[in-house]
Amino acid sequence: MGKKFIGKRSPTYKGSFQRSNGTNHSDYEPSIQYTLEESLEIFINAKIAEGVRPRTIQDYKQHIKYLKQFLGKRFEFKYINDLDANIIRAYITYLRDEKKSYEGVKGREKDCGLSINTINMRLRTLRTMCRFWYLEGMIASNPMENIKSIRQDQEEEVKGFSDEEIHKILNSFNERNYAEWRDKILILLLLDTGLRINEAISLTIDKIDFKVFSLSIPSSNAKNRKGREVPISREVLKKVRKLHEESVEYFGPHKGIFMNAYGEPLKADAVRRRFHRLGKRLGIQKLHPHRFRHTFIRNYILNGGDIFTLQKIVDHSDIKTTRKYIQMEEGHIKEQHNKFSPVRRYLSKNKYLN
Repeated sequence: MGKKFIGKRSPTYKGSFQRSNGTNHSDYEPSIQYTLEESLEIFINAKIAEGVRPRTIQDYKQHIKYLKQFLGKRFEFKYINDLDANIIRAYITYLRDEKKSYEGVKGREKDCGLSINTINMRLRTLRTMCRFWYLEGMIASNPMENIKSIRQDQEEEVKGFSDEEIHKILNSFNERNYAEWRDKILILLLLDTGLRINEAISLTIDKIDFKVFSLSIPSSNAKNRKGREVPISREVLKKVRKLHEESVEYFGPHKGIFMNAYGEPLKADAVRRRFHRLGKRLGIQKLHPHRFRHTFIRNYILNGGDIFTLQKIVDHSDIKTTRKYIQMEEGHIKEQHNKFSPVRRYLSKNKYLN
């Protein structure tokens, strides 16, 4: 009996194949069915191998947790291949109209749905995951292929704090209390340097140059993965040094600047909770760490700084982002006009006064 020779493959064969783009292949069915948990683990392991930051990994896990909670309430859902566009659209409606903001967080829970920005962040995560699962051949089609981000009217950008609010905040701390004194110095650092909260609380004493008054932000702590030097004022630097020296007396030798009352590194979420409670006590809305960064950026420009230097200090890869942060209130606009109006130079000459 002669040997059978195979040349061209059969067009009806439905085995696995490698995808290289986002085009759906309707004739493909995965040979292995993956649960949501298994799919997430495969995705996370791939992202860890790519060098994705731990915080981003945690966000991936948290966003899938929300989706899993929704699916458990509404659908008989077992395998990731069962996820389709209709389920995702139902999920979007649920997030927009039913899901409580800060659900389970005492004192912050709200009855209304999530903000458009929050929903779109979760959709971006899901879009990234579905594309990965699809290209890996774990799902037959990409359910996010035709799902668009939610449109919204342009929202007013978050403004920095007013001078009155800053004075109110700084005067509210009892410096006899270690945690309050530490928080006050942290706020002064944010206002003086424009650091992101994670950059600030990760600061160590060996990253401070006391001779030239600058901080070194390593690439491992920077959002854009680029290290940079950030100037700091002599006054704030003295306070930061004092905080470190005193915390060493309490907790023993360590490099960290911002520690909790147990001698452990301060966490960003703990800072956000403390600032939120402070805002409620003082009657200041949206008292969160990033507003101090907004305040620094606005005041830097108001005090005569140039936007290109500012871009480098705050680590914006695109100057458009820096411009977006600069939100001037009516009083600031009038003040700057009165200070820099070019017509004053002409009116100062007598021949133009009559």
